[in-house]
Amino acid sequence: MRAPARQKVNEPQVKANGIGRLSHMALKAGGRFLGRDFAGALEDMLEAQFLPEEQLRASSEARLQALLQHATSHVPFYRQLGIRPDLKAFPVLSKADYREHGLEKFVAENIPAYRHVHRATSGSTGQPFAFSLDRKAMPVIFASHVFYDSWIGLRPFDRYVRIASPPAPVPPLEQGPWFFRCRQELTRRLQRFYEARTQRKLSVWEVDAARAREIWREIEAFRPDFVMGYTSALAQIADELLERGWKLRHGLRGVITIAETLTASRRKVIERHFEAPITNRYGLREFGSWSAQSCEQGPERLHMNTELVVWEILRDDGLPADPGETGRVVLTDLWNYARPFIRYFTGDLAAAVPGRCPCGRGFPLMGSIEGRSQECLRTVSGKVISPAVLGHYLFVYHGHQAAVRDYQLVQEAANKVCLLVAPAAGWEESMRARIQRDLESLLGPDMDVRMETAPIIPLEKSGKRPIIKIVSSAPVEMITSTS
Repeated sequence: MRAPARQKVNEPQVKANGIGRLSHMALKAGGRFLGRDFAGALEDMLEAQFLPEEQLRASSEARLQALLQHATSHVPFYRQLGIRPDLKAFPVLSKADYREHGLEKFVAENIPAYRHVHRATSGSTGQPFAFSLDRKAMPVIFASHVFYDSWIGLRPFDRYVRIASPPAPVPPLEQGPWFFRCRQELTRRLQRFYEARTQRKLSVWEVDAARAREIWREIEAFRPDFVMGYTSALAQIADELLERGWKLRHGLRGVITIAETLTASRRKVIERHFEAPITNRYGLREFGSWSAQSCEQGPERLHMNTELVVWEILRDDGLPADPGETGRVVLTDLWNYARPFIRYFTGDLAAAVPGRCPCGRGFPLMGSIEGRSQECLRTVSGKVISPAVLGHYLFVYHGHQAAVRDYQLVQEAANKVCLLVAPAAGWEESMRARIQRDLESLLGPDMDVRMETAPIIPLEKSGKRPIIKIVSSAPVEMITSTS
């Protein structure tokens, strides 16, 4: 559901939004092919960002009410609760809650199967998680990427390098009406054509000196305008290259950090090497789109996009936290009707920031993510493995998420690790050898790897369960992961 019509974007606004006239014309032409959902969502976000808070709230509330009406009527879990379509009546749910109640109970009965885009999280919280996006929301998700790019002057045909774990394979669409399948296939081919000319995707299962040099050479050869990547990977690459004096000869216009919190130490080393302004993005794989982004006027804060999500900061007792008070980040995706995420506890802790940003945008502000402090593992050969990379490699790229409920990698010595796994219903004993073999491939031959299963993986005294737990004097690197 779109919000009530607003005044259309004019040419001065196009220039102010950082898109550029030629790119704006190309996007309008592309919008005619992708459909009014893409063109309308992009236009809505471009117009909305500078609106007063009360208008933003009204727009978000209109979409929210449509979603809640849909959920209470067509999603078995919410229908059986017998609750009214009021957000406060809906329970706050975590990944564990979805598993406990059964993932199938959260699938909307009135949405055809071909609209489900099946995905999985990397399990950076220790719980790999299968879910689905709504295929009808994909144009909106794409529009959100273009919208955030416009903040930093990254235009649709500028070149950028993405440094992250490679995406899981996307199965071909086999169901649905023929015209829908044809349009999806044509869209996919156009996307591949576009990305081949504007992007380079560099995988990082781990970062060592050799891989850092390879990435440096790729960037130098491609000559991008921007670099985007996992925060820990960018920091490690920058650190390796600074140590050897390998500077980029081709200047960048910006760096975009994703997936892990941008700490002060990481910001410093990334800025020293890449010599470009940093923008921080926050999002969940479960939602598909980015939910928030920093701006140049407030690099330590994140603008939460209320055109895409409803956000709450809650205390442990479920009450709203006061501005400036750290609480649980709870999000509702306004666009996924196939498998709704309503009042979803992200696992992150943060605080709302009062007031309006000097940049003039009316989106509410969230402080930097404060929770989920974790550790990176450093192997004997110098590879650095973050929790995000570990989870993505084992449970997305190799697809073991259905068999594992929880997991933890324990480093017992500099060259010795043990992967603890709490099996899920889909576990088969034959999977033990496959998962251990995949982990050995990731960590390399210099690491002694073993695997154990247990009914549960206990929490620490702090009440947390780190994904990578260091129990030896092995070197570690601290990060704070956000997705």
